[in-house]
Amino acid sequence: MSIEWDLVRRPPATAAAAVVGVFAGEGADAVTPEFLRAAGFDASVGQVLPIPGLGRTEVLVGLGPRGRVDGAVLRRAMAAVARAVTVPSLAVTVPGEVPAPVAVRAVVEGLLLGGYRFTRYRSDAVEPILARVDIVVADERETRAALAVAQVLGSAVLLARDLVNEPGEDLTPGVFADRARSMAAETGVRCEVWDVERMTEEGLGGLLGVGRGSPRQPRLVRLTHEPESPRATVALVGKGVTFDAGGLSLKPTAQLVDMKADMAGAAVVLAAVSALAVLDCPLRVDAWLPLTENMLGADPIRVGDVLTLRGGRTVEVRNADAEGRLIMADALVLAGEREPDAIVDIATLTDAAAVALGREVAAVMGTSPVWTDAVRRAGARAGEGIWPLPLPGSYRAQLASPIADLVNYTTGVRHGTALLAGLFLAEFVPEGIPWAHLDIQGTAVADTDNGEWVRGGTGFGVRTLVELLMAPLPDFGV
Repeated sequence: MSIEWDLVRRPPATAAAAVVGVFAGEGADAVTPEFLRAAGFDASVGQVLPIPGLGRTEVLVGLGPRGRVDGAVLRRAMAAVARAVTVPSLAVTVPGEVPAPVAVRAVVEGLLLGGYRFTRYRSDAVEPILARVDIVVADERETRAALAVAQVLGSAVLLARDLVNEPGEDLTPGVFADRARSMAAETGVRCEVWDVERMTEEGLGGLLGVGRGSPRQPRLVRLTHEPESPRATVALVGKGVTFDAGGLSLKPTAQLVDMKADMAGAAVVLAAVSALAVLDCPLRVDAWLPLTENMLGADPIRVGDVLTLRGGRTVEVRNADAEGRLIMADALVLAGEREPDAIVDIATLTDAAAVALGREVAAVMGTSPVWTDAVRRAGARAGEGIWPLPLPGSYRAQLASPIADLVNYTTGVRHGTALLAGLFLAEFVPEGIPWAHLDIQGTAVADTDNGEWVRGGTGFGVRTLVELLMAPLPDFGV
C-alpha cells in the first residue's frame, strides 16, 4: 500500500474526506446529539459514520469515553476507518488527549494495518485508492520522527503478513531464503544461507531430521544487522515451518487449513530485522531462521527415532508433530554460541498457549524475569498483548527419555504442555544468557477483521521486537 503522508496544521481543502474522533456521550462540531442518536451512533470505539457534504465527506469515528482514549484506542479506530471509507485522500485530526507522537503513530499504523488486503491470488482484486493522508497536529516538528517510525513499522508488519498469507506451495524454504536475501540487499543487512550440506557439517540434526520428509530441502538463514559501535548484541530466533502436515503424526484435516502459517515466527523476525535496519537500531541483531517443511514423504523421521542436535544433545522423537522445538533447538544453540547479551525466540509452538490465553494475547516465558518482563512491557507499548507463563523446574522430569537425553513430547500428558515446550527449548540456551520465548500460536492468524488485524496473518510480534530492541536493554544484574 503506497501512501503519501504529511503533517499539517489544518485540514487541506483538497482532502476527499476529513476524519474526526468523537467521544462517547459527547457531540461533534456541526452535528447535533439528536442527529447522532437518530443515526445510531454512540461513539463506541471503531464505530464509523460518514456524513457526505457538498465539498467533502466528514467521517466521524467513535473513540469511546474521553478518559480512556490512548494510542491503542486510536489505532483501532483508524483501522475501522480504513475499512469503512474508500477515498483517495484523508485528513485526520488527532485528539489532544493523546500525546501527539503517540497519536501520529496510531493513525499511521491503524490506517496501514486496517486497510491491508492480501490480493495476490484474487482474479477480481481491486487496487486500494487511498494515496494521501494529512494528519492534523498542533506542532508537526515534534511528531515528524514518529511519522517516519510508524511508516517503517507498518510496512514491516505488512511484509510479515504477506509472508504468512503466502501458500506453502509457493513459499517453500528455498523461496523464503530468497526473500530474506532480497530484504537484506535492500536494507544493508548481512545474509547467510546454509544448505543441507552446510547444515550437515554444522550438526543441525533437528532441522535436517524434520526436513527429511519433504522433497523441498530445508534452509538455515542468518541475518545480521551491525551498527558501527553496537551497544550490545541480541539474538533473535524465528520458527520457520513453511507447511506443517505433522509428519508421520499427521494432523487432522481441520487443523491443516492454517498450517502454511507455521512459519509466522520466522516471518516476524525477518520483518523486524528489516525495520531495525532502516531505523538504525543501536544494537547488533543476530537473527536465525530455521526453515523447513514437516511432511511425510519417502523418509520422514519416525516416532521413536533419536536425533542428535547441534551441540551433541540427543532427542527421542515421541511426536513428529512437535517439530518446531526440534528446529528451534538447533538455532538456539547456534545463537548462544555467539554469546549474545540476550536471546528472544518467537514461534507458533503450542495449541496449549492459545487455549490458555486466547486469540489476542501471546505467552512469554524464559530464564530471566527481567528480560521476560521487558518483552511484556515492549508489547504493551507497541499495542500487542503478552502475558507471562512460568517454567517450573519440577516439570523438567517429564522430558526424560529412557534412551536419549530428552524427549520432544511427553506422551499422555494433557496439562502444561506449553510450559513443557518452553522447558525443552530452555535446555538449548546457555546458562547465564537471558532468554525469552514468545509463543504466538493463538495470535499469528486472525479469523476475522478485528481492530488493526485483518483476517489472515497478523504480523503479531513485529512491533514488539522493534520496540524492545530500539529501547535501552534492561539491567540484568550480571
